[in-house]
Amino acid sequence: MATRQQAQTVPVARAASPLLGDWQLNLGRTHYGPNVDRRRRERMTCTTEAEKVRCVIRSTRSDGRKLTGQFTASLDGVAGPVTGIPDLDEVQLRRPSASLIEAIFFFRGKPVFGYRAYQSDDGRSLMIISVDPVTRAAATTVVVYDRR
Repeated sequence: MATRQQAQTVPVARAASPLLGDWQLNLGRTHYGPNVDRRRRERMTCTTEAEKVRCVIRSTRSDGRKLTGQFTASLDGVAGPVTGIPDLDEVQLRRPSASLIEAIFFFRGKPVFGYRAYQSDDGRSLMIISVDPVTRAAATTVVVYDRR
């Protein structure tokens, strides 16, 4: 059994495992709720960078717009910058359990969007469930990615 001190020294790569990888949007398994900026294609690549998680999202929206967004943040809830995504400028990531990452995105200090990310047991898919950024109650959008 790991001591408290040992548990705190787990490498960020292992701690961040639900997001880490190269992911391709699976439109057949994705369900968009109302008022969501739908995608035609999307690829998300998440890596570790100096004790933080760095994600780059390359997306083609339903109207043909192309967008490249990125963020780098630690898993302790300290806000990190978001670039390339309209009306978002910061993100807070938390890891409440080994299989779950929670993200809350902000614009000018106000929470705008949130999600919970779960990786499948076999590591081949990633499910992102939208949540209310304040109450964290589940919303209606579920986005599914397959590992590339």
